[in-house]
Amino acid sequence: MINILLVSPEKSTFKELETAFQEKKITAKWTDSAQNALLMFSKEKFDLFITHEHLTDMTGRELIEKALVKNAMMNSVAASTLSHDDFHKAYEGLGVLMQFPPAPGKEHVQNLLNHLNRITLIAGQQDKSRGEQD
Repeated sequence: MINILLVSPEKSTFKELETAFQEKKITAKWTDSAQNALLMFSKEKFDLFITHEHLTDMTGRELIEKALVKNAMMNSVAASTLSHDDFHKAYEGLGVLMQFPPAPGKEHVQNLLNHLNRITLIAGQQDKSRGEQD
């Protein structure tokens, strides 16, 4: 089962995401600050977190940087108003899976799940190329 953390100062910002994840039987928890998210990362295993770009205690980018120190394999998504090019420049090198708009909806969840499935398929093919068998 996928375990996701939603990080936004306003819970309503990610309400549609939360509903879409529930419909797909995906566990999604919410917290309102980066510090709370970092505490939760220490106590629970999350496969992915989605952060709003503007948090009350630091930027989404700063949270992603700090989360990577705790777990370099954790996936992240950032909800941002930046243009595609500016987003790429701002988040380059952090392994952010994708950019969401500030108030993402169900279609964004489906795009994310499709993206995660592609990553899983690629990882599976790489394992087989190293000699692993079914």
